[in-house]
Amino acid sequence: HADVPFERLVEVLNPVRSTARHPLFQVGLSFQNLAQSSLELSGLSVAGLDADTGISQFDLHLIVTDRYDEGGRPLGVGGYFTFATDLFDRSTVDGFVERFVRVLEAVVEDSRVVVGDIDVLGVGERDVVVSGWNGTSRVLEGVSGSGGVSLASLFVDRVVEVPGAVAVVFEGERLSYGEFGERVFRLARWLIGEGVGPEVLVGLGMRRGVDLLVGMYAVVMAGGAYVPLDPDQPAERNGFIVEVASPVLVLVSGGGDVGVFAGGGVSVVDVGSLDVSGFSGEVVGDGERLSVLRGSNAAYVIFTSGSTGRPKGVAVSHEA
Repeated sequence: HADVPFERLVEVLNPVRSTARHPLFQVGLSFQNLAQSSLELSGLSVAGLDADTGISQFDLHLIVTDRYDEGGRPLGVGGYFTFATDLFDRSTVDGFVERFVRVLEAVVEDSRVVVGDIDVLGVGERDVVVSGWNGTSRVLEGVSGSGGVSLASLFVDRVVEVPGAVAVVFEGERLSYGEFGERVFRLARWLIGEGVGPEVLVGLGMRRGVDLLVGMYAVVMAGGAYVPLDPDQPAERNGFIVEVASPVLVLVSGGGDVGVFAGGGVSVVDVGSLDVSGFSGEVVGDGERLSVLRGSNAAYVIFTSGSTGRPKGVAVSHEA
């Protein structure tokens, strides 16, 4: 408010103080419209003198003023930027100036233009943002599987190439890719027998650990898509996700968590007590799945926090 001294405003708001920045804002626009004072004495003229202190009051500060000739006719508006050199390069601020002038020119040309319709970026800048930075497509080579690139094919390639390399380290437990793959492939074959295949969802009601990783990759290897479920989240949230996703089953790690998901009308299986020793630990072949796994198939379905309403499921494909 104009009647409130700035010092009083800072005192009332009491923001976090820092010697690195202004306490209330870091970017300023100042319009200087005060006439320059001068004093004429006998044989002496006194007037203000602009001095460049080399210091910017704010991180970025635009100062503009209107100018007039001796007859009072307007000569336009001039201005300049000051900026903190610890934060901005001269070239960056030059870009700000160009965009600001571009907006002003568009408004002068058509005073009815909607600000949101003005092209702030130049042609070169737009090409960089839209095309240059987004030019990240590349071809993935050397992956197996007749259905194209998938997390399953990439995992298999890794297991075959470096079976002795360390794949997982968790709380003192270390598994090589060969050891980890064997556990994944056994569980994947069990899942296939339970009807898990492409576009079939499996809930993973597990806390962070080796069993969670085995479950994730086993579902992917079977061709299905996993749905992360946190046993420590509210029962209402987990129940809603299970109801919406309708997984064919939910895998848990530890018998104590079976009851967390047991009331959702879905089969809950504790991988800790599941005997999969009768299944082969060799690589799962494409022909063993219920149907061809393609890159376009869902790899997992993640649900949003629900902070703007109810949680919403987002399916992410293998290609993604």
